[in-house]
Amino acid sequence: MSAPEPGRHLLLLSLAILLALTGLVGCRDSSEAPAATRPASTETVSLTANPVTTSSKVARVYGRLPKARRGAVRRKVAAAVDAWWDSAYLAGDYPRTSFPRAFPRFTAGAEAKARRDKRLMTNLDIGGRIDSVTAKRRHLVLDVLATRGTARSVTARFVLRFRTTGAKERLVTVRGRLFLTRRSGTWKVFGYDVAKGSRA
Repeated sequence: MSAPEPGRHLLLLSLAILLALTGLVGCRDSSEAPAATRPASTETVSLTANPVTTSSKVARVYGRLPKARRGAVRRKVAAAVDAWWDSAYLAGDYPRTSFPRAFPRFTAGAEAKARRDKRLMTNLDIGGRIDSVTAKRRHLVLDVLATRGTARSVTARFVLRFRTTGAKERLVTVRGRLFLTRRSGTWKVFGYDVAKGSRA
């Protein structure tokens, strides 16, 4: 029996990892969130026009992905994460208690779960008692799984920190991991492990 081709073996491995992660959605709400692993890359890029812009780094690539394509993956994944951060926490008028389009880059399954976790995954828990939100830190570290020179899935470790004003004046930190895959050319979140904490 001949050995499987290396490319086919890596593709099967990546599909197995994707299937294992598809049902992975978790959450925590605490004042102490887990520390992120130190990234291996020092490359950063500013992606938004907000006063505090998003920095992103590619830490690890599993499989082969040309360096010329890594920047595009980093920018597109960061844009998907930014869309959630802005819709769920940073943008819009406050006070408010409605976040109808908070998950624009989530798959249908991940969005359904995130809506059940809306007090964690948006500002629903404090939105009615704050007057404004100001971003203090937006940071991403990406681990990329690639086959045949194409990125297939990404684990994005992140830290989002913002300050609120109003009756609920706090420094809020949201951190954790997002699991993304590309569907029809668009990067989408299909799972998450998120913690949120705050201090005065």
